Amino acid sequence: MAQDIAQSVRARLLNKAKEGGEDYHTVLIQYALQRFLYRLSISDFSEQFLLKGSWLFVVWHDSLHRPTRDVDLLGYGSNDVDEVLLVFKTVADLTVDKSDGLVFETALFKATKIKKEGDYQGVRISGKAKLGQAIIPLQIDIGFGDVVTPNAEYAELPGFLDFPSPKLKVYPVYTVIAEKFHAMVFLGLSNSRMKDFYDLLTIAQTMSLTMDDLQQAITATFDRRKMAVSDSKLMVFSDAYKTDEGKSTQWDAFIRKNNLQLTDDFVAIVEKIQQFLQPVYQQINLNKTPLQKQWNHSKCCWEVKEKT
Repeated sequence: MAQDIAQSVRARLLNKAKEGGEDYHTVLIQYALQRFLYRLSISDFSEQFLLKGSWLFVVWHDSLHRPTRDVDLLGYGSNDVDEVLLVFKTVADLTVDKSDGLVFETALFKATKIKKEGDYQGVRISGKAKLGQAIIPLQIDIGFGDVVTPNAEYAELPGFLDFPSPKLKVYPVYTVIAEKFHAMVFLGLSNSRMKDFYDLLTIAQTMSLTMDDLQQAITATFDRRKMAVSDSKLMVFSDAYKTDEGKSTQWDAFIRKNNLQLTDDFVAIVEKIQQFLQPVYQQINLNKTPLQKQWNHSKCCWEVKEKT
């Protein structure tokens, strides 16, 4: 029976991959990760973790905006490697009401320390799951110690196939922007995280935001990570950065690797992000009360917020 379910699920995932022009192996990984998130959502540990990273775009737009093969979480409580490993083994071993054909090989799960953004220690869980004869690699990164502004709220990820959907606390978009922006400022030319540029561009082109909420989130993130807001021009928005050959090469490689349909060069991408974030950063630097402005994603500009 279990083998029949696994075989049926694999066939449906293969059809999904073909219909969407996606890599089948990547779809398998995403399926296993989403089903793990469902187990986390029904576990006693669901309150201890917030969903972050590229899976948030599924919440916001009903689909992943770029291929992803891992999950990012923010954890509350102990970041002891052994304790975190035990939690994730317990979650993976949970029995679900509707069998999804997956068997998580918890005996093979491993936990290692990693350094997350802002010099904070995190934990990486790596392991494998089985879907019939298919062996699926898993990676889940958990960060600790970050602040979230405004408060996190519950959201539901769209279901994979016809299985129940995970419902978890998720990062607010404002904190996502703040952390990615901090990484750009902090890392400067050493930054190879092209996905952050792509993610910020996607947010700027698809979401309406308020300047006051974004200013608060950036201020809280920079304060927590002990980085002062400077009145000097940011390296990431300088002409030298925009036209750096190494950055352009990294950007082009990122677009090709992920098979993304985007024709703008790196200079244009950074300028669009600058238009989005520099006015907010300047307000923080001037220590001024947040302007009552709204981000118009269709025009890509800040506008005076209409009074209600």
